[in-house]
Amino acid sequence: MRLPELAADDLQQAIDRLQPAQIQAVTRAALVAAPDDFADLPAPQVMLRSDGWTGVTTAIDGAGYRAVLITAGGRRSASRSCTVINPEGVVIGSFAADAAARVAIAVTAALAAPALVGTGPVRLAVLGAGPLGRLVISLLTGVLSLEAITIYDPDTAAAAAVADVGTVVRDAAAAVRHASLVVTATNARDAVLRADWVAPGAAVIALGADRQGRRELDYRILGEASFVACDAPAVARVLADDLRDCVAEGHLDWQEVTPLRDVLLGAVDARVTAADLVVVKLIDATPVVLALARAALDQ
Repeated sequence: MRLPELAADDLQQAIDRLQPAQIQAVTRAALVAAPDDFADLPAPQVMLRSDGWTGVTTAIDGAGYRAVLITAGGRRSASRSCTVINPEGVVIGSFAADAAARVAIAVTAALAAPALVGTGPVRLAVLGAGPLGRLVISLLTGVLSLEAITIYDPDTAAAAAVADVGTVVRDAAAAVRHASLVVTATNARDAVLRADWVAPGAAVIALGADRQGRRELDYRILGEASFVACDAPAVARVLADDLRDCVAEGHLDWQEVTPLRDVLLGAVDARVTAADLVVVKLIDATPVVLALARAALDQ
């Protein structure tokens, strides 16, 4: 069956109408799908200018549908747009993809989190109280037994908006000091999380810094981690400066970066001992955005 063409607003609205259980199932299916070696699939592209940048990532699913996700922005902000193309090469939908990408990233984090944390109640720390950070908190509340939630954001207005969700603190170190799960959801140029702040046995999920010139993780976190996973290691080699810098400086090898797919399938154990530092870096929402768009077009 060939999916119909929809106008941009109609496609975005169709995605918005997907039910939470359907979104979770679609996201998981996209994340655990067997990787295919498509020789004609373009590598991630980055175009930089003094006043802005553009990044392009492409995904293709098992049925031959493609998504081209374009992220463009300046120093402080960015926006995403997505074009969906059917197996015959016909564009069947283009839409503003900020909301869809945010959902894709947050649901991926919620799917991964239970396999990363140890046993017992979880003390959650979130760096970044923007829309992504708030959505992640909401989703993690539904999948983990949270003992405490601590939040830090340098933007006082953003921090005030989540005061009813958790304890807002004035510095990042205080937010993460006792956390068993740390989520970074920022647009930082420089590391917002340092290794000496993180408690023994913590798990870290880095959601932001999804382009060159951005990084959230201190190289020592990655270098000292017992386990490092990424949703798209091939894309990370181009876009994830957290990982790229750590590898370039000899603190990590790309062979040590496990595909998140293996964690979700139970093929590997992210945590061996309670003291292990476990890190997951999310970098490419394109496959899940494609899956969400196809699910929306199907209904």
